[in-house]
Amino acid sequence: MYAPRIKNIFPSISYRAWIFVITCTVGINALAESIPTREELLAKAETAFGEPKNATRLVPDGRVWVDGKRGMVIVDGYVTLRKGQLEMLACPTGTKEHESIIAVFAAARHIHAGLLAAGAEQGAPTKFEPYRPATGTTIKVSVLYRDSEGKNHVDPAQKWIRRMGTSKEMPYDWVFAGSGFYKDVDTGEQRYLGDSGDLICVANFPTATMDLAVESAAANSGLVFEAFTENIPPMHTLVRLVLKVSDAEPRRESDENPGIEVPAAKTPVENSVKDSTMNQATPPKKDDSKATVPKTKDSGQKTSDPGINFEEMIQSADAKKKTPDN
Repeated sequence: MYAPRIKNIFPSISYRAWIFVITCTVGINALAESIPTREELLAKAETAFGEPKNATRLVPDGRVWVDGKRGMVIVDGYVTLRKGQLEMLACPTGTKEHESIIAVFAAARHIHAGLLAAGAEQGAPTKFEPYRPATGTTIKVSVLYRDSEGKNHVDPAQKWIRRMGTSKEMPYDWVFAGSGFYKDVDTGEQRYLGDSGDLICVANFPTATMDLAVESAAANSGLVFEAFTENIPPMHTLVRLVLKVSDAEPRRESDENPGIEVPAAKTPVENSVKDSTMNQATPPKKDDSKATVPKTKDSGQKTSDPGINFEEMIQSADAKKKTPDN
């Protein structure tokens, strides 16, 4: 109907070409309508995931909690990438979803504050020329989600990442590097660098909130990790990340390749910009051996990480919402 009229205006373009253009336009519009918005996914998360047991919500407009007693920060998000090179495991929504597996419904600065409250000690981000690895308390990261059959999964986040061109899971731990601040030239306000997207990185960034304690180039030609597609659930699957403070030393490159020397970690340094909310927490000593929660017999949980219990992190809160007092 429309193509002949358009052809009268642009006679050099064939009828079939216009049909192709119109078909593509309709298809693109339909695809755009099928992709859920952040607000739609957030609404689903609020009904699918209850409040984690014995945890305190940090901010009313973010889905992030802290359990100081067990040294945990819990944050909700969704799968935003399943294939391709990576710079991050996770970023805040609206930032770097094109190079992160997970987008979370929380600002990086709030997760930073939660880690301090959970007992983590801020270190220092990666430095270059000469290279110095990121330092700080080791943070164990687990990913919780339900699959299409209703089964509960608890995966170590490393299972979702592999070395480029291999089937080998990334073995390394993250450390709490702490990012940094800059001064907004227009407003004069201090801004947290990690809020731009560099939350849980797999490529080294001097702005990372959490980073690997091994060398991993941020330049595209040097990226060494990619999404482990076969281990990642479908796009837009809702997930809950559990960030657990650990006393263990992070696994380093030299653990896997003894011939490679890794510079010793420096003593954690204070951020150049003081902030009472972000920098004054005193980390208590943690005993990870006492924090393990056994898997419930009938939970249907499939896990590589028995230290995190899906029922307690999510389902117990669902049941609490259904009681008469609520």
